[in-house]
Amino acid sequence: MAVSIQKKPGRSWLLTFQAMENIVNFLAEVNKLKKMKRTGFVWLEVKNPETIAQHCFRVAIMNWILAKKVFPLLDLEKIIKISLSHDLCEVYTGDMTPYWGLLPKDKEKRKEILKDWIRLPKPVKEKRAKEKFKKEKAGLDKLIKPLPSETKKEIMNYWLEYENLDSKEGRFTKQGDKIETLLQAHEYWGSDMDSPLKGWWEEVEDLIDHPVLLDFLNRIEEKFCKRNIKDNQELEFFLKIGKLKQMVRGGWLLRGVENGSTVAEDAFLLAIVIWLLGKRKKLNLEKMLKMALVYEICEVYAEDKTPYEKILPKDKRERKEILDKWPRFLESVKKKRFIEDYKEEKKSLNQLVSGLPENLRKEIICLWDDCKRRRTLEGNFVNQIYWVTMMMQALRYRIKDKSFPITGWVEQMKEFIDDPVALEFLNALYKKYPIG
Repeated sequence: MAVSIQKKPGRSWLLTFQAMENIVNFLAEVNKLKKMKRTGFVWLEVKNPETIAQHCFRVAIMNWILAKKVFPLLDLEKIIKISLSHDLCEVYTGDMTPYWGLLPKDKEKRKEILKDWIRLPKPVKEKRAKEKFKKEKAGLDKLIKPLPSETKKEIMNYWLEYENLDSKEGRFTKQGDKIETLLQAHEYWGSDMDSPLKGWWEEVEDLIDHPVLLDFLNRIEEKFCKRNIKDNQELEFFLKIGKLKQMVRGGWLLRGVENGSTVAEDAFLLAIVIWLLGKRKKLNLEKMLKMALVYEICEVYAEDKTPYEKILPKDKRERKEILDKWPRFLESVKKKRFIEDYKEEKKSLNQLVSGLPENLRKEIICLWDDCKRRRTLEGNFVNQIYWVTMMMQALRYRIKDKSFPITGWVEQMKEFIDDPVALEFLNALYKKYPIG
Protein backbone atom coordinates (compact mmCIF):
# COMPACT_ATOMS: atom_id res chain seq x y z
CA MET A 1 0.00 0.00 0.00
CA ALA A 2 1.99 3.01 -1.22
CA VAL A 3 0.97 6.17 0.60
CA SER A 4 2.13 9.66 -0.28
CA ILE A 5 1.03 13.25 -0.34
CA GLN A 6 1.55 15.04 -3.63
CA LYS A 7 3.58 18.24 -3.66
CA LYS A 8 5.19 20.23 -6.43
CA PRO A 9 8.90 19.33 -6.33
CA GLY A 10 10.23 22.90 -6.26
CA ARG A 11 13.66 23.49 -4.77
CA SER A 12 12.35 25.29 -1.68
CA TRP A 13 9.87 22.52 -0.93
CA LEU A 14 12.54 19.83 -1.42
CA LEU A 15 14.84 21.61 1.05
CA THR A 16 11.97 21.89 3.52
CA PHE A 17 11.08 18.23 3.10
CA GLN A 18 14.70 17.20 3.65
CA ALA A 19 14.61 19.11 6.94
CA MET A 20 11.41 17.26 7.84
CA GLU A 21 13.04 13.92 7.05
CA ASN A 22 15.90 14.88 9.37
CA ILE A 23 13.40 15.69 12.12
CA VAL A 24 11.75 12.28 11.65
CA ASN A 25 15.17 10.59 11.91
CA PHE A 26 15.89 12.57 15.09
CA LEU A 27 12.54 11.55 16.59
CA ALA A 28 13.18 7.90 15.72
CA GLU A 29 16.26 8.09 17.96
CA VAL A 30 14.47 10.02 20.73
CA ASN A 31 11.75 7.36 20.64
CA LYS A 32 14.31 4.93 22.12
CA LEU A 33 13.94 6.76 25.46
CA LYS A 34 10.52 5.14 25.75
CA LYS A 35 12.19 1.79 26.38
CA MET A 36 15.34 2.88 28.24
CA LYS A 37 14.92 2.10 31.93
CA ARG A 38 16.49 4.49 34.42
CA THR A 39 19.76 2.99 35.61
CA GLY A 40 19.51 3.59 39.34
CA PHE A 41 16.17 1.84 39.63
CA VAL A 42 17.42 -1.05 37.48
CA TRP A 43 20.46 -1.50 39.75
CA LEU A 44 18.13 -1.55 42.75
CA GLU A 45 16.01 -4.26 41.09
CA VAL A 46 12.79 -2.27 40.99
CA LYS A 47 10.18 -4.31 39.17
CA ASN A 48 9.31 -2.63 35.85
CA PRO A 49 11.14 0.65 36.63
CA GLU A 50 10.26 3.88 34.86
CA THR A 51 11.77 4.81 31.53
CA ILE A 52 13.65 8.01 30.74
CA ALA A 53 10.71 9.26 28.65
CA GLN A 54 8.28 8.66 31.53
CA HIS A 55 10.56 10.56 33.88
CA CYS A 56 10.94 13.53 31.49
CA PHE A 57 7.16 13.80 31.09
CA ARG A 58 6.53 14.32 34.80
CA VAL A 59 9.60 16.56 35.19
CA ALA A 60 8.16 18.84 32.49
CA ILE A 61 4.64 19.06 33.89
CA MET A 62 5.88 19.35 37.49
CA ASN A 63 8.43 22.08 36.77
CA TRP A 64 5.90 24.07 34.74
CA ILE A 65 3.33 24.01 37.54
CA LEU A 66 5.81 24.77 40.33
CA ALA A 67 7.55 27.52 38.32
CA LYS A 68 4.17 29.13 37.66
CA LYS A 69 4.18 30.19 41.32
CA VAL A 70 6.93 32.73 40.59
CA PHE A 71 5.97 33.69 37.02
CA PRO A 72 7.10 36.04 35.40
CA LEU A 73 10.42 35.68 37.26
CA LEU A 74 10.88 32.40 35.36
CA ASP A 75 10.24 31.81 31.64
CA LEU A 76 7.72 28.94 31.62
CA GLU A 77 8.25 27.98 27.99
CA LYS A 78 11.97 27.72 28.63
CA ILE A 79 11.38 25.68 31.79
CA ILE A 80 9.30 23.16 29.82
CA LYS A 81 11.86 22.93 27.00
CA ILE A 82 14.78 22.37 29.38
CA SER A 83 12.74 19.72 31.20
CA LEU A 84 12.00 17.93 27.91
CA SER A 85 15.58 18.08 26.63
CA HIS A 86 17.68 17.56 29.77
CA ASP A 87 18.06 13.78 29.24
CA LEU A 88 18.08 13.61 25.42
CA CYS A 89 21.80 12.85 25.44
CA GLU A 90 20.99 9.53 27.13
CA VAL A 91 19.79 8.13 23.79
CA TYR A 92 23.49 7.38 23.20
CA THR A 93 25.14 7.60 26.63
CA GLY A 94 22.54 5.80 28.69
CA ASP A 95 21.52 7.02 32.14
CA MET A 96 24.88 7.80 33.81
CA THR A 97 24.24 8.05 37.54
CA PRO A 98 26.82 9.45 40.02
CA TYR A 99 27.72 5.82 40.82
CA TRP A 100 28.72 4.82 37.25
CA GLY A 101 31.91 2.80 37.19
CA LEU A 102 32.08 2.50 40.98
CA LEU A 103 29.70 -0.31 41.88
CA PRO A 104 30.75 -3.94 42.51
CA LYS A 105 29.12 -6.80 40.62
CA ASP A 106 27.87 -8.40 43.82
CA LYS A 107 24.19 -7.41 44.13
CA GLU A 108 24.06 -7.24 47.92
CA LYS A 109 27.20 -5.09 48.17
CA ARG A 110 25.81 -2.88 45.42
CA LYS A 111 22.51 -2.40 47.27
CA GLU A 112 24.38 -1.46 50.43
CA ILE A 113 26.47 1.17 48.65
CA LEU A 114 23.40 2.61 46.93
CA LYS A 115 21.74 3.32 50.27
CA ASP A 116 23.96 6.34 50.80
CA TRP A 117 24.78 9.38 48.69
CA ILE A 118 28.20 8.85 47.18
CA ARG A 119 31.05 10.79 48.82
CA LEU A 120 34.28 11.26 46.88
CA PRO A 121 37.37 13.47 47.24
CA LYS A 122 36.88 16.77 45.45
CA PRO A 123 39.52 16.14 42.71
CA VAL A 124 37.99 12.73 41.93
CA LYS A 125 34.51 14.17 41.90
CA GLU A 126 35.53 16.98 39.54
CA LYS A 127 37.35 14.60 37.20
CA ARG A 128 34.37 12.27 36.99
CA ALA A 129 32.00 15.20 36.41
CA LYS A 130 34.14 16.39 33.49
CA GLU A 131 34.22 12.91 31.96
CA LYS A 132 30.46 12.57 32.30
CA PHE A 133 29.88 16.02 30.81
CA LYS A 134 32.16 15.27 27.87
CA LYS A 135 30.45 11.96 27.08
CA GLU A 136 26.95 13.39 27.39
CA LYS A 137 27.73 16.46 25.30
CA ALA A 138 29.17 14.23 22.57
CA GLY A 139 26.01 12.11 22.74
CA LEU A 140 23.78 15.16 22.40
CA ASP A 141 25.89 16.55 19.56
CA LYS A 142 25.45 13.28 17.68
CA LEU A 143 21.70 13.20 18.31
CA ILE A 144 20.90 16.76 17.22
CA LYS A 145 23.33 16.84 14.29
CA PRO A 146 20.63 16.41 11.56
CA LEU A 147 18.35 19.14 12.96
CA PRO A 148 18.09 22.69 11.53
CA SER A 149 20.91 24.86 12.90
CA GLU A 150 18.60 27.13 14.92
CA THR A 151 16.89 24.19 16.65
CA LYS A 152 20.19 22.41 17.20
CA LYS A 153 21.65 25.49 18.88
CA GLU A 154 18.54 25.97 21.03
CA ILE A 155 18.57 22.40 22.36
CA MET A 156 22.29 22.47 23.09
CA ASN A 157 22.07 25.83 24.85
CA TYR A 158 19.21 24.63 27.05
CA TRP A 159 21.11 21.46 27.93
CA LEU A 160 24.20 23.51 28.86
CA GLU A 161 22.09 25.81 31.03
CA TYR A 162 20.77 22.75 32.83
CA GLU A 163 24.18 21.11 33.24
CA ASN A 164 26.09 24.25 34.23
CA LEU A 165 23.31 25.85 36.27
CA ASP A 166 24.08 29.13 34.50
CA SER A 167 20.51 30.40 34.11
CA LYS A 168 17.71 30.68 36.63
CA GLU A 169 15.58 28.36 34.48
CA GLY A 170 18.39 25.83 34.14
CA ARG A 171 18.97 25.80 37.89
CA PHE A 172 15.25 25.51 38.68
CA THR A 173 14.80 22.65 36.19
CA LYS A 174 17.76 20.68 37.52
CA GLN A 175 16.51 21.00 41.08
CA GLY A 176 13.00 19.96 40.00
CA ASP A 177 14.48 17.02 38.11
CA LYS A 178 16.17 15.71 41.25
CA ILE A 179 13.01 16.18 43.30
CA GLU A 180 10.97 14.22 40.74
CA THR A 181 13.44 11.35 41.06
CA LEU A 182 13.15 11.49 44.85
CA LEU A 183 9.37 11.46 44.54
CA GLN A 184 9.54 8.42 42.25
CA ALA A 185 11.82 6.67 44.73
CA HIS A 186 9.26 7.26 47.49
CA GLU A 187 6.58 5.80 45.21
CA TYR A 188 8.70 2.64 44.93
CA TRP A 189 9.74 2.35 48.60
CA GLY A 190 7.13 4.38 50.47
CA SER A 191 8.51 5.56 53.81
CA ASP A 192 11.10 2.81 54.25
CA MET A 193 14.17 4.86 55.14
CA ASP A 194 16.23 1.65 55.30
CA SER A 195 15.91 1.68 51.52
CA PRO A 196 18.07 3.76 49.13
CA LEU A 197 15.90 6.80 49.91
CA LYS A 198 18.56 8.21 52.22
CA GLY A 199 20.94 8.69 49.31
CA TRP A 200 18.37 10.58 47.25
CA TRP A 201 17.51 12.81 50.20
CA GLU A 202 21.17 13.67 50.71
CA GLU A 203 21.53 14.54 47.02
CA VAL A 204 18.54 16.88 46.89
CA GLU A 205 19.40 18.54 50.19
CA ASP A 206 22.85 19.35 48.79
CA LEU A 207 21.33 20.98 45.69
CA ILE A 208 17.92 22.54 46.43
CA ASP A 209 17.87 26.23 47.30
CA HIS A 210 14.89 27.70 45.43
CA PRO A 211 12.12 28.68 47.92
CA VAL A 212 9.31 27.11 45.86
CA LEU A 213 11.17 23.82 45.56
CA LEU A 214 12.24 23.83 49.20
CA ASP A 215 8.58 24.21 50.15
CA PHE A 216 7.62 21.33 47.85
CA LEU A 217 10.43 19.21 49.30
CA ASN A 218 9.02 19.87 52.77
CA ARG A 219 5.65 18.61 51.58
CA ILE A 220 7.23 15.37 50.38
CA GLU A 221 8.95 15.00 53.75
CA GLU A 222 5.68 15.65 55.58
CA LYS A 223 3.89 12.96 53.61
CA PHE A 224 6.46 10.21 53.38
CA CYS A 225 8.81 10.71 56.32
CA LYS A 226 6.67 12.29 59.03
CA ARG A 227 3.45 10.74 57.70
CA ASN A 228 1.71 14.00 58.50
CA ILE A 229 -1.49 14.28 56.47
CA LYS A 230 -1.85 17.91 55.40
CA ASP A 231 -3.31 19.77 52.44
CA ASN A 232 -0.82 18.55 49.84
CA GLN A 233 -3.04 18.83 46.79
CA GLU A 234 -0.26 19.70 44.34
CA LEU A 235 1.80 16.76 45.59
CA GLU A 236 -1.22 14.47 45.29
CA PHE A 237 -1.76 15.73 41.74
CA PHE A 238 1.82 14.84 40.75
CA LEU A 239 1.48 11.42 42.37
CA LYS A 240 -1.69 10.75 40.38
CA ILE A 241 0.00 11.93 37.18
CA GLY A 242 2.70 9.37 37.93
CA LYS A 243 0.19 6.59 37.21
CA LEU A 244 0.40 7.53 33.52
CA LYS A 245 3.99 6.27 33.47
CA GLN A 246 2.81 2.68 33.59
CA MET A 247 -0.51 3.04 31.75
CA VAL A 248 -0.12 1.30 28.38
CA ARG A 249 -2.18 2.84 25.58
CA GLY A 250 -5.48 1.11 24.90
CA GLY A 251 -4.90 1.02 21.15
CA TRP A 252 -1.71 -1.00 21.57
CA LEU A 253 -3.36 -3.40 24.01
CA LEU A 254 -6.22 -4.00 21.56
CA ARG A 255 -3.71 -4.90 18.85
CA GLY A 256 -1.72 -7.25 21.06
CA VAL A 257 1.47 -5.16 21.13
CA GLU A 258 3.93 -6.43 23.72
CA ASN A 259 5.33 -3.70 25.98
CA GLY A 260 3.36 -0.98 24.22
CA SER A 261 4.15 2.67 24.90
CA THR A 262 2.47 4.34 27.85
CA VAL A 263 0.42 7.53 28.08
CA ALA A 264 3.36 9.37 29.72
CA GLU A 265 5.85 8.23 27.07
CA ASP A 266 3.59 9.30 24.21
CA ALA A 267 2.95 12.68 25.90
CA PHE A 268 6.71 13.25 26.17
CA LEU A 269 7.24 12.53 22.47
CA LEU A 270 4.22 14.65 21.50
CA ALA A 271 5.68 17.63 23.37
CA ILE A 272 9.04 17.17 21.62
CA VAL A 273 7.32 17.08 18.21
CA ILE A 274 5.27 20.18 19.05
CA TRP A 275 8.49 21.98 20.01
CA LEU A 276 10.19 21.08 16.71
CA LEU A 277 7.24 21.69 14.37
CA GLY A 278 5.38 24.39 16.29
CA LYS A 279 7.86 27.10 15.33
CA ARG A 280 6.80 26.81 11.72
CA LYS A 281 3.22 27.68 12.64
CA LYS A 282 4.06 31.06 14.23
CA LEU A 283 1.56 30.32 16.98
CA ASN A 284 1.80 30.43 20.79
CA LEU A 285 4.39 27.69 21.38
CA GLU A 286 4.24 27.82 25.19
CA LYS A 287 0.50 27.21 25.03
CA MET A 288 0.95 24.28 22.64
CA LEU A 289 3.65 22.67 24.80
CA LYS A 290 1.32 22.83 27.79
CA MET A 291 -1.49 21.33 25.69
CA ALA A 292 0.77 18.43 24.73
CA LEU A 293 1.51 17.73 28.39
CA VAL A 294 -2.12 17.81 29.57
CA TYR A 295 -3.77 16.31 26.47
CA GLU A 296 -4.39 12.93 28.08
CA ILE A 297 -3.92 13.44 31.80
CA CYS A 298 -7.65 12.82 32.22
CA GLU A 299 -6.82 9.15 31.72
CA VAL A 300 -5.64 8.96 35.31
CA TYR A 301 -9.35 8.31 35.93
CA ALA A 302 -10.85 7.82 32.45
CA GLU A 303 -10.10 4.81 30.28
CA ASP A 304 -7.89 5.20 27.21
CA LYS A 305 -10.73 4.60 24.78
CA THR A 306 -10.46 3.94 21.06
CA PRO A 307 -13.04 4.32 18.26
CA TYR A 308 -13.32 0.51 18.23
CA GLU A 309 -14.41 0.27 21.85
CA LYS A 310 -18.09 -0.64 21.34
CA ILE A 311 -17.90 -2.51 18.05
CA LEU A 312 -15.35 -5.28 18.64
CA PRO A 313 -16.59 -8.89 18.83
CA LYS A 314 -15.03 -11.46 21.15
CA ASP A 315 -13.79 -13.65 18.31
CA LYS A 316 -10.08 -12.81 17.73
CA ARG A 317 -10.21 -13.33 13.96
CA GLU A 318 -13.23 -11.05 13.58
CA ARG A 319 -11.59 -8.48 15.86
CA LYS A 320 -8.46 -8.42 13.69
CA GLU A 321 -10.49 -7.79 10.55
CA ILE A 322 -12.27 -4.85 12.17
CA LEU A 323 -9.07 -3.41 13.65
CA ASP A 324 -7.48 -3.35 10.21
CA LYS A 325 -10.07 -0.83 8.99
CA TRP A 326 -10.96 2.65 10.15
CA PRO A 327 -14.52 2.39 11.53
CA ARG A 328 -17.06 4.33 9.49
CA PHE A 329 -19.99 5.87 11.34
CA LEU A 330 -22.77 8.23 10.34
CA GLU A 331 -21.99 11.85 11.26
CA SER A 332 -24.76 11.79 13.85
CA VAL A 333 -23.25 8.67 15.47
CA LYS A 334 -19.72 10.15 15.46
CA LYS A 335 -20.99 13.35 17.05
CA LYS A 336 -22.87 11.43 19.72
CA ARG A 337 -19.85 9.24 20.54
CA PHE A 338 -17.58 12.28 20.72
CA ILE A 339 -19.91 14.08 23.12
CA GLU A 340 -20.21 10.99 25.34
CA ASP A 341 -16.45 10.48 25.50
CA TYR A 342 -15.82 14.21 25.93
CA LYS A 343 -18.17 14.45 28.90
CA GLU A 344 -16.66 11.39 30.57
CA GLU A 345 -13.10 12.64 30.04
CA LYS A 346 -13.92 16.15 31.26
CA LYS A 347 -15.52 14.73 34.38
CA SER A 348 -12.33 12.74 35.01
CA LEU A 349 -10.18 15.81 34.39
CA ASN A 350 -12.23 17.87 36.83
CA GLN A 351 -11.76 15.17 39.43
CA LEU A 352 -8.00 15.12 38.82
CA VAL A 353 -7.46 18.89 39.12
CA SER A 354 -10.11 19.56 41.77
CA GLY A 355 -7.59 20.25 44.53
CA LEU A 356 -5.33 22.60 42.56
CA PRO A 357 -5.38 26.41 42.92
CA GLU A 358 -8.26 27.92 40.95
CA ASN A 359 -6.15 29.75 38.36
CA LEU A 360 -4.11 26.62 37.60
CA ARG A 361 -7.20 24.40 37.55
CA LYS A 362 -8.90 26.71 35.04
CA GLU A 363 -5.79 26.92 32.87
CA ILE A 364 -5.40 23.15 32.62
CA ILE A 365 -9.09 22.63 31.84
CA CYS A 366 -9.06 25.38 29.19
CA LEU A 367 -5.91 24.00 27.56
CA TRP A 368 -7.37 20.50 27.48
CA ASP A 369 -10.78 21.68 26.24
CA ASP A 370 -9.21 23.81 23.51
CA CYS A 371 -7.15 20.89 22.26
CA LYS A 372 -9.92 18.28 22.40
CA ARG A 373 -12.43 20.51 20.60
CA ARG A 374 -9.94 22.30 18.32
CA ARG A 375 -11.24 25.69 19.45
CA THR A 376 -8.14 27.66 18.39
CA LEU A 377 -5.37 27.32 15.83
CA GLU A 378 -3.10 26.05 18.60
CA GLY A 379 -5.65 23.47 19.74
CA ASN A 380 -6.23 22.25 16.21
CA PHE A 381 -2.51 21.91 15.51
CA VAL A 382 -1.74 19.98 18.71
CA ASN A 383 -4.73 17.72 18.10
CA GLN A 384 -3.55 16.84 14.59
CA ILE A 385 0.07 16.36 15.63
CA TYR A 386 -1.13 14.09 18.43
CA TRP A 387 -2.75 11.76 15.89
CA VAL A 388 0.26 11.88 13.58
CA THR A 389 2.61 10.92 16.45
CA MET A 390 0.29 7.99 17.20
CA MET A 391 0.62 7.05 13.53
CA MET A 392 4.40 7.24 13.88
CA GLN A 393 4.30 4.77 16.77
CA ALA A 394 1.94 2.49 14.83
CA LEU A 395 4.32 2.51 11.86
CA ARG A 396 7.20 1.55 14.14
CA TYR A 397 5.19 -1.40 15.46
CA ARG A 398 4.41 -2.35 11.87
CA ILE A 399 8.15 -2.53 11.09
CA LYS A 400 8.60 -5.02 13.94
CA ASP A 401 5.43 -7.00 13.18
CA LYS A 402 4.15 -7.13 9.60
CA SER A 403 0.80 -8.44 10.85
CA PHE A 404 0.18 -5.23 12.82
CA PRO A 405 -3.06 -3.74 11.38
CA ILE A 406 -2.12 -0.46 9.71
CA THR A 407 -4.85 0.21 7.12
CA GLY A 408 -7.17 1.77 9.66
CA TRP A 409 -4.47 4.20 10.75
CA VAL A 410 -3.85 5.27 7.14
CA GLU A 411 -7.57 5.85 6.58
CA GLN A 412 -7.77 7.84 9.80
CA MET A 413 -4.94 10.12 8.65
CA LYS A 414 -6.75 10.78 5.36
CA GLU A 415 -9.91 11.71 7.24
CA PHE A 416 -8.45 13.92 9.96
CA ILE A 417 -5.13 15.42 8.89
CA ASP A 418 -5.22 18.55 6.75
CA ASP A 419 -2.72 20.92 8.40
CA PRO A 420 0.16 21.55 5.91
CA VAL A 421 2.92 21.01 8.49
CA ALA A 422 1.25 17.86 9.83
CA LEU A 423 0.91 16.56 6.26
CA GLU A 424 4.61 17.16 5.54
CA PHE A 425 5.49 15.34 8.74
CA LEU A 426 3.18 12.47 7.81
CA ASN A 427 4.69 12.18 4.33
CA ALA A 428 8.19 12.03 5.82
CA LEU A 429 6.99 9.26 8.14
CA TYR A 430 5.68 7.23 5.20
CA LYS A 431 9.05 7.57 3.50
CA LYS A 432 10.97 6.35 6.56
CA TYR A 433 8.49 3.59 7.41
CA PRO A 434 7.14 2.40 4.03
CA ILE A 435 3.97 0.36 4.34
CA GLY A 436 4.48 -1.54 1.11
